Amino acid sequence: MRSSPPSASRIVAHHADPIGHLIGWLSLARPRFRDGCFLYVSDRGLARLILSRRGYAAITFGHVVVFTREPTDALWRHELVHVRQYERYGLAFLPLYLLEYATNGYAAHPFEREAAELARLQT
Repeated sequence: MRSSPPSASRIVAHHADPIGHLIGWLSLARPRFRDGCFLYVSDRGLARLILSRRGYAAITFGHVVVFTREPTDALWRHELVHVRQYERYGLAFLPLYLLEYATNGYAAHPFEREAAELARLQT
């Protein structure tokens, strides 16, 4: 489902949005608006450094998602779960995510497991 272009008040709807926009811009991508979120698609610049080289396809900050390639429906649903997690945990999301990542890694990360499961159930 496509959304209409955002109003000026929606450009930054979450405290983490500016981080996502900065990564998108430094990845030499132009934003699109979809399902209430901004998405950037690029395998250049910062996206290449922080995503592709590490084997990741996307990263989410608030309502902004940066992809290294056009997202599949499954990947889009997965990242939308992260958007909802940002909304649920607020300012605590980033420190909690990083702590869990450092402690448990990606495969056992509870936020990643939730996103994978909910994205699978939405098919």
